Order: sequence, then structure tokens, then C-alpha cells
Amino acid sequence: MRLRYLFVILAVMQLLPWGLLFYFGSGKMEVGCFYLLELLAVAGCVLLWFFFRKVLSPIDTLSGGLDMLRAQDWNSSLRNVGQPEVDKIAGVFNEMLLKLKQQRIRYEERTHFLNLLIESAPIGVVILDFDGHEVVRNPAAVELGLSPEDLCDLPVGVSRDYRTSSGAVIRCSCRSFIDRGVEHRFYLAEDISGSVTAAERAAYEKVIRVMAHEVNNTMAGFSSALSTAMPEIEDEEIREVLKACWQRSGELSAFTARFAEVVKLPAPKLRPLSLPALVCGERRFLESLGVPKGVAMEFIGLDEEAREISGDSDLLVQVLVNIVKNSVESILMGGAQGRITIKVADNELTVTDNGVGISAEKASRLFTPFFTDKPHGQGIGLMLIREVLVAHNARFSLATSVEDGLTRFTVKFPWA
Repeated sequence: MRLRYLFVILAVMQLLPWGLLFYFGSGKMEVGCFYLLELLAVAGCVLLWFFFRKVLSPIDTLSGGLDMLRAQDWNSSLRNVGQPEVDKIAGVFNEMLLKLKQQRIRYEERTHFLNLLIESAPIGVVILDFDGHEVVRNPAAVELGLSPEDLCDLPVGVSRDYRTSSGAVIRCSCRSFIDRGVEHRFYLAEDISGSVTAAERAAYEKVIRVMAHEVNNTMAGFSSALSTAMPEIEDEEIREVLKACWQRSGELSAFTARFAEVVKLPAPKLRPLSLPALVCGERRFLESLGVPKGVAMEFIGLDEEAREISGDSDLLVQVLVNIVKNSVESILMGGAQGRITIKVADNELTVTDNGVGISAEKASRLFTPFFTDKPHGQGIGLMLIREVLVAHNARFSLATSVEDGLTRFTVKFPWA
């Protein structure tokens, strides 16, 4: 029971006997005794009021301070009530409240600074709560496009490299911190594609140059010797064998030359061009890649007026042809009724096919030099596409949608 109610009960118990005594004994009581009893009753009321002022009022003041603390009202304070014990408690409370206010200000300042730092950081930052739900993802992490599934598989204190659907290499590190006694994970993600791509390019350029030099020199002498020797051979069967060897040497030289094309890829000559017009100009040739093989071709957005992009038309046509060829081959591998849709919208080009699709294992290795899943593939097509699009500062991705099972190669070009 609260002290206020106890005080009311005490007051009633103190004053009720006096009231009954006055009521029943006033007629038989002497005047002196009556005034004495009246004086004692008034003194009792004064003492009760003094008790209220000295005990219950300070308690109400302290209760108000607890309400301020509960409401996090840091700008108010308790006033002195004239009672030394209560004033001492109020002083300690006000001092504690001031320290809490200062700590709260420092906490909010540091939190604001940390938020600004996270938002402006050039590396991706993703923070999870205790249940593993994402609570913070800064703009750099949004740009990198890492999925929560990739991050959740990463143990604390471990770094791992991921290759995205656009061929970018993202290095992720998992760390943790303690907040209010609970461990929270956070992830740092950095795009290291530039250094990895440069190292890959330097490596395969050296391999290709050495291979092309040795193969071409050997095949040139070999072909020359065979072409000279064949007319001198009278045995028809031996001459046919030498002719097959001569043809194979030419094929091997052509095979090596295709690798050398990636190394000798010229720098793009950027100029303003219309993306719909570029695709429209190659429409007949693109149709010839798939229609004769039973693959339907659909073009969308070629008649729309669009703002010009910045690009090299010769290199971009080569990219478009390679993308469509890959789509046709994917459809033929599946053996189903094939359809390719080429859509242009503003500065974005999307090639969609219903081929065999890209598995999770294959998706992690896309755009890796010399990677291919085709029986007679060389892994050059996507290498060439990546080199050209990176040189154009274009953003691109290649992935199979889980919803509809269609594979989309999407390219977004910079404006002119």
C-alpha cells in the first residue's frame, strides 16, 4: 500500500476519537477541558500536516525524479525540499542525471560520426543484428550487390573472395563487436576486380604470347614442309595423310590466333551513338545466327528515341554478336523450342534466352579466363565481352532468374 493511503488512514484514526469525544462529551465536559481537548486536536492536525510535508512530499519529489529518468528527460532536475536527507539524495540524483546527459550526448555524437563514416566509406559495410537480420547496408555495399546468403556463410575472422554475375571479384571479411552484451556480426566488402583482373590479364597475355609465338613458328615451318613434300609423294594414301596434317596445322594456327585477338584488342574509340540504331543495323545478321537453327528472335525498343550513349560501335557489335551466339548455343544444348529477346531501353541492353541456364557452380566462375562448359569451347567469348565492356565503363551482369528460369545478359552503358 502506498504511503499516501497509509497517511490518510493514520489521520482518520487520530482525528476520529477526538471527533467522537467532542460529539458525545461536549455537554458534560467543563469549559477548560473542552478547550484543552480542542487545542490537542488542533496540535494533532498540525503534526499530521508537518508529517506530510516532511515525509510524503519529499517522497513525491523523488518519485517525480524517477519518472524523469524513465522518460529520459535529461534537461530537468530535482529541487531541494529543505530536508537534509532528501536534499542530499536529490543532489546525488541531479549529479547522476547530469553525467547521464553528458554520456548520452557523447554517445549520440559518436553514433552520428560512425553513421557518416559508414555511409561515406568506399568499402561495403553490412551489419547484422543478434538474429542475423540485416540492419545496416551502406551505399558501397548496395553497389557491390552481395546477397545475404553469401555473407551468412562466412565465419567470424575469415576472409573470402566472391565472383559476381558481372565477373567482379569481391573480397569479404567477417568481424564482430559487442553491443549491450550481445555479439553482432558485421561484414566488410571490397571490390578487388581491378587488381585481380590486371593480374589475370598479365598472366594470360604472357601465356598467349609465348604460345602464339611457339605454335605459329612451328606450324609455319611444318605447313611449309608439308606443302613442299606433298606433290613429291606418289603414294595417294600417304599424300592424303600429309594433307590432313597440313589442314590440321592451319586449324591450330587459327585456334592460336583467336586467343591472340583478346590480347591485341584495341582501345575503344568512344563517341556518341544511338543504342537502338546500333542494334537495328545488325538485326539481319543477328537473326542469321539463330533463325536458321530454329531459334526465334524478338527485338524490342528499336523504334524508340533514346539519348545517345558513349561507345565504340565496332567493338560493341562484336560484343552483341558474342552474346547472341552464346544464347543460341545455350538453347541448342537444351534442345527445347528456343527464343531470344533483345531489348533496348534508354542506355540498357538486355539479351534474354530460354536455354539451359547457368548453374550456381558455373555462375561463380563466369568471366574467369579460359573457363567454358562447352565441349569444344575455348573460354574466349566471355573474356572478350568483359574486356570490351570494362573498357567502356559499362555495368553488366549475366544470370539465370529463379522466378522464370530465363537467362539474361544485361548491360548498362554510360551516357555520352
